[in-house]
Amino acid sequence: MMAIQKQKNTQPSKFYKELQFIYEVMVEMLEELSPEVMEHFLNLRSELLEKKKSEEKIHSILKKIALSNKTLETIKAFSLYNILLNIIEERHNFDGKNAFFALESACAELLDEGFEKEDIHKILSEMQFYPVFTAHPTESRRRTFLEAHHEISDDLSKIFELDDQGAKEHIKYRLMLLWKSHLVRSEKLEVLFELDNLLYIVESSIIKSAQNILNFIEKILQKPLEKSPITLGSWIGGDRDGNPFVTNEVMTRVMRVQHQLIIEIYLQKIKKLIRELSISADFVPISEELQRSLEKEKTELEENSLKLYSREPFRAKLYLMSKKLKNRLIAVNTPNNIEFTYKYPKELIDDIDLLINNLDCVSSKYLNEFRNLVLLGGFHLMRLDFRQHRDIFLNAVSEIFCLLGISDSDFGEFTEEKKIQILDAALEKPKIELNAIIDKVSKSTQEILEAFLRINWAKKHISEDIMRSLIVSMTTQASDLLCVLWFAKQSDLWRPGHNLQEKKSAKINITPLFETIDDLQRAKDIIKILSKNKHYSNYLHDNQMTQEIMIGYSDSSKDGGIFTSNYSLYQAIFELIKLGDELGIKFILFHGRGGSVSRGGGKLESALLASPPKSVCGLLKTTEQGEVISSKYLDPKIAQFSLSNTIGALLKKSAYDSFCSDSTVNIKTNRNICYINTTQWKMMQKISETSYQAYRKFVYETDGFMTYFNLATPIKFIQQLNLGSRPSKRKESPKVEDLRAIPWVFAWTQNRSIIPAWYGVGSGLESIENQEALQECYKNSEFFKTTIDNISQVLLKVDIHIAGLYNKFVKDENIHDKIWSMIINEHDKTMKFILNVRQEKELLENEPKLRDSILLRKPYITALNLLQIELIEKYNQCEDEVQKNKLIEEVHSTIVGIAQGMRNTG
Repeated sequence: MMAIQKQKNTQPSKFYKELQFIYEVMVEMLEELSPEVMEHFLNLRSELLEKKKSEEKIHSILKKIALSNKTLETIKAFSLYNILLNIIEERHNFDGKNAFFALESACAELLDEGFEKEDIHKILSEMQFYPVFTAHPTESRRRTFLEAHHEISDDLSKIFELDDQGAKEHIKYRLMLLWKSHLVRSEKLEVLFELDNLLYIVESSIIKSAQNILNFIEKILQKPLEKSPITLGSWIGGDRDGNPFVTNEVMTRVMRVQHQLIIEIYLQKIKKLIRELSISADFVPISEELQRSLEKEKTELEENSLKLYSREPFRAKLYLMSKKLKNRLIAVNTPNNIEFTYKYPKELIDDIDLLINNLDCVSSKYLNEFRNLVLLGGFHLMRLDFRQHRDIFLNAVSEIFCLLGISDSDFGEFTEEKKIQILDAALEKPKIELNAIIDKVSKSTQEILEAFLRINWAKKHISEDIMRSLIVSMTTQASDLLCVLWFAKQSDLWRPGHNLQEKKSAKINITPLFETIDDLQRAKDIIKILSKNKHYSNYLHDNQMTQEIMIGYSDSSKDGGIFTSNYSLYQAIFELIKLGDELGIKFILFHGRGGSVSRGGGKLESALLASPPKSVCGLLKTTEQGEVISSKYLDPKIAQFSLSNTIGALLKKSAYDSFCSDSTVNIKTNRNICYINTTQWKMMQKISETSYQAYRKFVYETDGFMTYFNLATPIKFIQQLNLGSRPSKRKESPKVEDLRAIPWVFAWTQNRSIIPAWYGVGSGLESIENQEALQECYKNSEFFKTTIDNISQVLLKVDIHIAGLYNKFVKDENIHDKIWSMIINEHDKTMKFILNVRQEKELLENEPKLRDSILLRKPYITALNLLQIELIEKYNQCEDEVQKNKLIEEVHSTIVGIAQGMRNTG
């Protein structure tokens, strides 16, 4: 019988029916294709499900698999099962609930809590959810598997909701194709392939789901939307930090592709409307305004369309709208002036409104939906962010200033005070013509100059909204942003205004990214310095006194551990909001979250409500990375449900931010929704400090740590994987600091210790003598509760026994014994105090559905871990290059399979 029947569970019976069905289909396929693989799969699975496992028997089965020529197929069997389990779980997390339930509930709860309907509607009409889809290499599946995921989910709906037996055959077909496909890409993923993967999800799911949310919000407000409450963003083609494959040519290509796709989507919508709106002027008299518009533009109609002019005015106008959009695709590429076209999305919306105003609400239903689609997509589809490391800007400025005689070439080595003095003098000078110096500088500086020129071109010719944020990675001081401001001035992305009455002339947000614990703590001081700088102060005025700041969850966690990262982020945001009130600056906070808990993952809705007071106020901009994109947005129903959940939580948090004082307590939950009191703050500060010390001692001060990391995790195999276009390191270096956060977390997740998500937390909690005070803090502080809950989920995914098996690859006994004993001691301590804080006897005892979900995967992940260990051992002993390459492919397949079972990579 199935594993699920051996476990005590709380999942609905429908879940297990589907799981039983998919298991039987898979075993049936294995029996047909390879009885030997089926035997391996069933034997290993069966033994791992036993309460009293026989290590000897498991080892014997593993040896048999490793010695067979069916190792890769056996790995694929376990990996496919993990993928199928994820599909079923995603379906049942949604489980046919009203897709707008969370948004409806948020409105109802706020009314119940005493908020006025008008205030709720005002917030809803002005707020903005801004997901930014990144190309970070945390999606371990190929597009083939993404598409199959989508279709199998649909097939399960047809089978269990519509009793469509034809869908069963389609599932078999899809599984058969996947079985015959490689789990791992054989080629390096290029940037444009990353774009292709994202656009598949955007076009097949996100656009329609987001449009449905806009339609629903419009229904709540009972008036047309003035702007979209959802803004789609992307880093693909704009994120250059450490990625040499993102060039100016690639960036421009990405912007053109996005523009073309959204225009083509509009043309398809118009084509459908032309077929439908065969309305005659005999039955629907049209307004003088529409009549004048048609009269003015009728010469642009072709002969056949011209016949419709007097009889079917709606079709005639739609033909004209279609021609303007087609001309727009031409206008982007030609230096000639194209007259009959749309320059701005507002012009298209005005034409749609002209038609809507001549129709009743039933007849104009799909025109209204088209209008909301244009509000969502504009002429850019997704707003691209430009991100580059501070050193690149600094080096370019240094070279140019030397060329122009403003400074010497050692500008980057000057004190901060002297840098600002030189930058101020440079910013006082009239703007220079960048094209005049572009052939007089090095190739790397040419790239930066050309990037600014291309951004300006795209904003003029594609859309003003095609790019807004210019992110400076690893910002450490105020001069980093003044360097970017100098480039912005020279490229006309900032035209300095001289008083508050002048029209806004800042076309970009200069956005510092604060990533390390130290940088987060100094963020407030850096912004304060900039606000007093004459030129940056002018830029702020020209940017309507708004300053975007990106805060990094990944590197702060790698730098100081999970608790200190969360605490420092909270504190930095809290201090920035206070500073904003003092200086009259509105901060736009951009949350650089990853998929895993140690990189800011976890439930976004909980994180929102746990954020500091007045830190949201109607706007949430956050990254959506890797496997999170597919799990939340690949299926249109789930995408709609996810968007509703997030916007519902954003509405609640925005209401609290707008109307709650620091001491407000939510009557319903009796939990402080906006405030952490002084006692709690001091307690968490002590936890953070102690946790930080324990983490830093382990990762940065323990001799042999990197040797242990490189041997006791499959990091060297991960670095060879073709998951994304970006290298795993910013630069070649043996230091932890220079390893990217994703492979850092990925490697520890693979060996099942998941160190970044909990190490140091036990020491931090132990430092508090009054454990009852911790329990009270957990009950009353949303921030502390969310942090502890996320850590407890990860702890259940940890398998310390499996992690211990990887120790055999560390041959130095001193390093092995010392580091492993530190891991064991801190793990035991963290388990003890997390259970105490949550008042549980076993992890997630109070959340049985979530507990079951994690434990259900355990035997299948364990099988892959054991196979991975066996294969790495063979690889280490192998001297034949052909055999080693085969073993690398098999290890890579286990990595993908484990990632699917763990539900995240890095």
